[in-house]
Amino acid sequence: MNKNLALRLIVAAAGIPVLLAMAYYGGYFLVAFCILLAGLGSHEFAAMARNRIIDINDFWLILLPITCVFAAFMDFPLAHFFVGAFFICAILALKQNNIKDIFDRFSVYFLPVFYLGLLPSIIMSLGFYPSIGNRLLIMTFLIVWGVDTAAYFGGKALGKKKLAPAISPNKTWAGFYFGFLGAVIAVVFSKLVFLDISWIKIIVIALPACLFGQIGDLFESALKRYFDVKDSSAILPGHGGILDRFDSLLFAAPIVYSIAVFWRL
Repeated sequence: MNKNLALRLIVAAAGIPVLLAMAYYGGYFLVAFCILLAGLGSHEFAAMARNRIIDINDFWLILLPITCVFAAFMDFPLAHFFVGAFFICAILALKQNNIKDIFDRFSVYFLPVFYLGLLPSIIMSLGFYPSIGNRLLIMTFLIVWGVDTAAYFGGKALGKKKLAPAISPNKTWAGFYFGFLGAVIAVVFSKLVFLDISWIKIIVIALPACLFGQIGDLFESALKRYFDVKDSSAILPGHGGILDRFDSLLFAAPIVYSIAVFWRL
């Protein structure tokens, strides 16, 4: 076993029970998790962005996503919040002297409002979904971890053809397909142990959650390539940063929530 894999396993063994307990008990634990995800993720985003764009205002870049999560928790109309965030980001960007710099900086300020503000807010909404929200959130964690584990080992063992070499040279089609197997195992376990919904519905949840979880992983990889960094940070030994660890969850949870609302689970 190499050192990096050992570190991954140690951090996972310590973190998984904490995250499962947070999802199960929900409430202010879940709110705190989503605010931390928004805040630490935005801090990492700012650090990555500074590798390409020097004069970034960390205060607003970090504050706006955190405020988005807090506004969602307080049931403040998010449409009003996004209008305000748009104007703040536009003002910050317009301080530049040329068009390219203006739009580069506007993108850097406004993207985290959605990526690290809105998406954690939907994770929070999933956990607060009536009756079964905590179980749906636990299942989403299990899907993400199942996909990640199966894709990692499947890609290592059988991966030859690259999935998206320009974005993430280590990801393969074999890992992508094994990810779906990991998702199916996770939802079958969820169905048998703690989630009483039909087999059809749980499979229909699993497949798009798996797909969008892997898209979330690729999206974060694309950000790192754009900003020319290897990891979003080194806060989690063996895993990299908060964004490296929760990139799939940020995309998978909104899909699970949308399906739950559509089907009125």
